[in-house]
Amino acid sequence: MAKELILAAVFAAAAIPAGAYDLPSSTGTHRVRFEADQASFNEYTRVIGLQGNVRLEELSPQGKQLKLIRARELVVNMASRTVTAPSDFVLDDDTGTAYGKSAFFDYGNDTGYINDGRFQHLNFIFRGRSVSLGPDGYVYRKASLTSCDQEPPHYRLRASRIYLAPGRYFLAYNTFFFLGKIPIFYFPVIYKPMGRGTPFVSSFYPGYDERNGLFVKSNYVYRVNPDLRVKAYLDYFDKRGLGTGGEVDYRKPGKNITNLSAYRIREYNRETDRWGLNGGYWHLLNRFSESDPAQYYSQSFFRLLSDPFFNNDFFRTNPFAVSPDKQASIAFTRKSNYTVTRLSAYGRDRISSANSEKFVKDYESAPRLDFNTVPFRIGGLPVLNSFTGYLENAKESGLPYYQKKGRGSWTVSKTVPLSRRVILSPSVFYDQSVNLSTAPAMDDAWVGRYGGSMNMRYDRPWGSLDLRYSVTRRLRENAFAVDRSSSDKGQELEALYADLFIMPRHNAYFRARTSYDLRNYYAASFSHRLGPMTAEVYYAPRPTLDLYAEDSYSFLSGNRSFVTQATFGGGERYFGAGVANYSSDKEAWVLNNTFGFRPWRNSKWRAEAVLRYRLVPDGATKLESFRFFEKAVTLYRDFHDFRTRWDFRERSGGVKEFFFFVNLKMNDPVRYDSLEEKSREFWHPWRKEGAVRD
Repeated sequence: MAKELILAAVFAAAAIPAGAYDLPSSTGTHRVRFEADQASFNEYTRVIGLQGNVRLEELSPQGKQLKLIRARELVVNMASRTVTAPSDFVLDDDTGTAYGKSAFFDYGNDTGYINDGRFQHLNFIFRGRSVSLGPDGYVYRKASLTSCDQEPPHYRLRASRIYLAPGRYFLAYNTFFFLGKIPIFYFPVIYKPMGRGTPFVSSFYPGYDERNGLFVKSNYVYRVNPDLRVKAYLDYFDKRGLGTGGEVDYRKPGKNITNLSAYRIREYNRETDRWGLNGGYWHLLNRFSESDPAQYYSQSFFRLLSDPFFNNDFFRTNPFAVSPDKQASIAFTRKSNYTVTRLSAYGRDRISSANSEKFVKDYESAPRLDFNTVPFRIGGLPVLNSFTGYLENAKESGLPYYQKKGRGSWTVSKTVPLSRRVILSPSVFYDQSVNLSTAPAMDDAWVGRYGGSMNMRYDRPWGSLDLRYSVTRRLRENAFAVDRSSSDKGQELEALYADLFIMPRHNAYFRARTSYDLRNYYAASFSHRLGPMTAEVYYAPRPTLDLYAEDSYSFLSGNRSFVTQATFGGGERYFGAGVANYSSDKEAWVLNNTFGFRPWRNSKWRAEAVLRYRLVPDGATKLESFRFFEKAVTLYRDFHDFRTRWDFRERSGGVKEFFFFVNLKMNDPVRYDSLEEKSREFWHPWRKEGAVRD
């Protein structure tokens, strides 16, 4: 027959079962109660022995259960306020369930230990030869960790020590990753958040490509706080050597947005490093005085490389991999309610035509001062005025010297509603440019321009029609007279523009635009004066179908470009087809296909593929040439404990690679990461969601 004893009663009289005893003040006023098939009490040692279906509960002052121990046998020492489990037991609390072969609990100090312990918390299973308990969590020695609920588990992390703070994080040292009984990787440290905390996540990309050989790329991501995250990269390339790098993301809304990524590698048999440095920042500066309402901020952007092909060799998903140039800029800006003033420096290098492994300076501007105003009124005049201008010290491609130059433009405009649907927008401007002497043979050169435009818009709910007339006249150098002695008679621009936009429904639109040249300094036919006609159409009859086409046609030289794209489906199942033809390569058609599918119904595999190729038709049924310039396929498969991705890619430039990515489901993010998402959108929009690096 089960008996229930309430421990405080023993303090008054050993023979009378009653009340509950108070735990020490260090743990608050808790109660402990128990029930068992058999119970014995020694009034001299104040030890209670419990046997058979033992249940011991720790209760809060409000009567809420805090802990429950179930065992075949327990020994409760009233004097030392300890509980000993000499054999198998189960401990339940709000953090999870712990199992062990034996244990000791000190309720006074909220400490204890477990032998051969097993603890299940969320979807994780922790094991330890010995487990120490404390107010802040558990310490497992000779430990293992898995999220696989199979026995034996499909994988486990074996560690010399694991620190577990339930609901916060775990930290494992000196760990080996085992797939079944086979050791795969060694990790010095693994840190994982659980709910709210600071994440540390590691991931590995083993693979192969023709240039670099077998490789293993590894990422280590550490969330310092909600605003700051750092990443470390450690890569090994069989044919090239060891590559290291990292990335920093910082985002304090309204104050600072920063991203910096760096990578370097010393390739075998190479005397110098290859490296890349990318990123930028925006930072709001403090005001110089409380009476100044203006905002001051600084910003920068840079993409610096040791050589033009660095990205193409090591960062294949980066679109700049096939854009072999480098550039950098920095600027300081003052923004008031009426003006924007910006002081900046900018430089751009392009690939050298003489040596494809080198850069040559293409353009440099240091410093440059820009000044702009918002539209403003002068006196009671019913027109808006605006000014924009700059001064810079610049070195352009092909010039051996820096040139000091500037430009300013004053515009006067007004909006005149002619009717409810017709709006007239006239404007006039004067523009002044100056090139200051920077070489002995040069003089200052001042060149003025004036002109204006008149736009009439017809607006309806289904679309609009814009008809615009624009004219620009250039003055003679250092004179206030039209430059009639030049070949174009000073007529830089005089044209009519037409732009029709029709959007009958939210899922469809049509746009067409063209222009007509009115300059009379030369004789030309109608087809010479009529600009290219560009038309584009978009139609999405249903959420799973998007159709787009654009064509640009010149009445003088024929078709200039044609682009069309169709996308069917969405999510994991889709098909996209694109076709393009350009006047620079009239005979060739460039085709682009994208696919997303599962090979068969209910397949556990999912695939994404990209095919891009160039073909030249020979008549209606034959091909003169056919060439793939990019082929890629990505396979996805989720297993019981893993998410895997298999990438195959081949494209021009000698890129032939394969890599395999495996991610434990335990590394899945615990919640939406706004820092990761905002950083990806702002700095790396080409990265897929969830991707850690290029």
